[in-house]
Amino acid sequence: MRTPSAPRRMLAALAALSAFACVASCGSTVPQGGQPATITFWGWAPGYQEAVAQFNATHPGVHVEFQKIAPGSRGGYAAVLTAVKDGTAPCLVQMGYESLPSFAAEGALLPIGQKVLAERVNYSETAWKQSSVAGEVYGFPLDLGPMALYYRRDVYARYGLKPEATWQEFAADAARLRQAAPGHHLTAFTPDDPWWFAALTAQAGGSWFDVKGSTWKVNTTSPNSTKVTAFWQDLLDKDLAKTEKAYSDELFADLRNGTVAALPAPVWFSGLLTQNAASAAGQWAVAPMPRWDADDASGFDGGSATAIIKGCNAAGPALEFANWLGSDRRSLEILVDKAGIYPAAVTADTLPALNRPDPYFGNQVIFDVFRKAQGSTNWTWGPVMNETSAALSAELTKAATDRTPLRTALQAARERTIDAMRGKGIDVTAD
Repeated sequence: MRTPSAPRRMLAALAALSAFACVASCGSTVPQGGQPATITFWGWAPGYQEAVAQFNATHPGVHVEFQKIAPGSRGGYAAVLTAVKDGTAPCLVQMGYESLPSFAAEGALLPIGQKVLAERVNYSETAWKQSSVAGEVYGFPLDLGPMALYYRRDVYARYGLKPEATWQEFAADAARLRQAAPGHHLTAFTPDDPWWFAALTAQAGGSWFDVKGSTWKVNTTSPNSTKVTAFWQDLLDKDLAKTEKAYSDELFADLRNGTVAALPAPVWFSGLLTQNAASAAGQWAVAPMPRWDADDASGFDGGSATAIIKGCNAAGPALEFANWLGSDRRSLEILVDKAGIYPAAVTADTLPALNRPDPYFGNQVIFDVFRKAQGSTNWTWGPVMNETSAALSAELTKAATDRTPLRTALQAARERTIDAMRGKGIDVTAD
C-alpha cells in the first residue's frame, strides 16, 4: 500500500495546529502549582548545554533538559526517528536544514504554522526559507553556513596571486600556480562531501528539488548545475585541482604545508582549520567566494534549525525556548564562542564574538567576510536527503576515481533519489 506523500503528510499535520494556540502569547510565568513546564531538547553542538543553563536561569516558567546525542549524520537522526516511533521523542531537536524535509516527509515534525510568522523579521530570509518545506515552517532557524574562500596568503604572495573575484579567474590562477609550482594545487575537490557540492550548485543558482502541490520534481542536471560540474570537470581533467577526502588527514596535511593553497568552505570550517592546521597560524586568510556573476550568491554549507517533534505536549514552552535560542544575544554569544556558529538572527552583527580579530588568520576579523555573504533563496532540499547524499557521495567519488563525467554522476544520483522517493510513496515526476 502506498504511504502518504510528503505534502499530504504535511497537510495532515496541520490538524495539530490547535496545540500551538498560545505560542505567540504564552510567557514564562510559573504555572499554577509552582511547577515549571519541562521540555527535552536533543542536540550535539558544543555550547548547547551552556545556552540551556542560561535559559533555565532566566525563565522560571520553563525548564529545558538538554540531552547530547551523536551528530545527525552519525546516528543522531536515526535515534530521533526511532524515538518518534516509540513515543519517547523529545519536544525539540537540533536539525540540519538539509534533513528537515526528510523528517517532515516521515511525519516526524509538527508545523509551527501562522502563530510565529511575526518572528520572521528577526531571522535572515535564507534561514527562514531553509526552515520551511512546501510553504510550512517546521522550526526556528539557529545558524547559517555562509561560504568564503580560505586562502594561503604566503603562497598567493609568493606567486603573485590575489584572491579571485570570479571562478574564471580562479581557474586561470589554478593553471598559473600549477605551472609555476608543480608540487602545488590551488585547490582541492572533495567528492565525498555532497553538502559542499550542493552549496556550490546553490551559489550558481541551481536547485535540485521543487515541489508543486503534492508532487516533487528532481533535476540535478539543470543548466546551472551542469555549469558547476563542467567547471570542476575541467580542473580535474587538467590536474588543476587535487582530489581529496573531505576533512581527511591528507587534506589537512596539504593545508598545513600549503601544497593546497585555497579552499571554498563554510564559516564553521575556520574551527577545523585552526585545530587541524595549527602550525599554519598566521598564513591563512579569508576572502569572498569567487562569483560567476556580480549578483551571484555566496553559497551556504550547513546550518540548522531547532525543530519541534511530533508528540510534543508542551508546544508553547518549546517554541518559546527555540525562538530564544536563535535570537537572544546571550544565547548567541555562547554559541558563537563555543560552537563557532554564524547566527541566523539579523540582530547578531553587533555581537562581540563576531567582531574580534582572529590571531590564527593574522588578526583578520573573518566574520566581516561571512556577514556579507548572501545565500540563494531558490534552493530547496529534497525529502530523502539521506539517500540523495549517499548516492551523490558514492557517484561523485566514483567519477573522480574512474575519470568518468561528473555530470553522469549527478544523473545517477537523480535516478537513485527518485527510486528512494517512490519507495516511500512520495509523488515525484520523472522529467
